[in-house]
Amino acid sequence: MKDCPNKEENKKNCPCTYEPCSRKGICCECIAYHRRNGDKPACMK
Repeated sequence: MKDCPNKEENKKNCPCTYEPCSRKGICCECIAYHRRNGDKPACMK
């Protein structure tokens, strides 16, 4: 997983409730993960 310079800022507005998620705040990784699984991340629901 890539480092994201905006991770902490992104986490402030992230509606994800799954706390142990390693992708929280790394939006591109999160969207790619959910897309692969045929789902939408919380920010797109």
